[in-house]
Amino acid sequence: MRQYSVFPFTRKRRLTDTRTVLIPNQWNGSVQQYYHFLLGYLAPILQWTTRHPGASIAVRDCGPMNRWFDLLRPQNDVEIMHVGDVLHVLAGNLQPNEVLQGMDFPERFSRTQLQAFANATLARAQQRVEVPLDPYPVIVSDRASHDEFFATSAAEWPESGSQKRSVPNLTEVVNSWGRSDVCVIDGATADMYEQIVLHSQATVLIGQHGAGLTNMLWMSPGSHIIEILPPMPKDATGIFASLAHTMGLQHIAIPQDSVHAPVDGELLTQALVQIRD
Repeated sequence: MRQYSVFPFTRKRRLTDTRTVLIPNQWNGSVQQYYHFLLGYLAPILQWTTRHPGASIAVRDCGPMNRWFDLLRPQNDVEIMHVGDVLHVLAGNLQPNEVLQGMDFPERFSRTQLQAFANATLARAQQRVEVPLDPYPVIVSDRASHDEFFATSAAEWPESGSQKRSVPNLTEVVNSWGRSDVCVIDGATADMYEQIVLHSQATVLIGQHGAGLTNMLWMSPGSHIIEILPPMPKDATGIFASLAHTMGLQHIAIPQDSVHAPVDGELLTQALVQIRD
């Protein structure tokens, strides 16, 4: 089982600590999950730290997403706090704090803000990827695994990855193409810096509705998104179509009968062929 570090914030330090506690107000969901963390939590924090270079900040523990706080370092000194400690600091006004507006609200996507976040994180990722990566024009986001963290009492949501949604025949369909320009990525296990750089080099992203499609942020305008779309709640159905439109990307939806049903391989293949032709 993966281990995630949480750094206790003691009462003695609360009385004297001058670092600013940042509390983004995200749209929905849990910041332990990728879409809500990346756009609802990390993006507004990076925007704030850009305006306050060198500031010492504190953020809440976000479980599996904690590794992404490295994108803020070394430009900023970042401490990760228990969620209860954040609430205590706010209730007692024990140190400076600011509430920020999340960027994950589908009806309020801002291309200017999201592009600034994408540009800043891509620049940092490019500096930290140790070996140059071969570009792949087509990336397939495969929810092939799940994180055991979400079976623990620390999880704010009981499922992740393939437990929540899956496309059981996706690997079979991709293999049938016999193409060397396709890269399959499981975002739950991929190196975060390589993940950013690979998506910035791609022109097509294919994936089921969910976290992996958030990586379209790093793709160039005019690129294509093929979303495998199962039945979803009304407020969630159009999230990635809206995000694609905001970022200047072309969006295609391939229907899926249920959240764990096979995808129609012929429809998916035709969509890719039409784009690549």
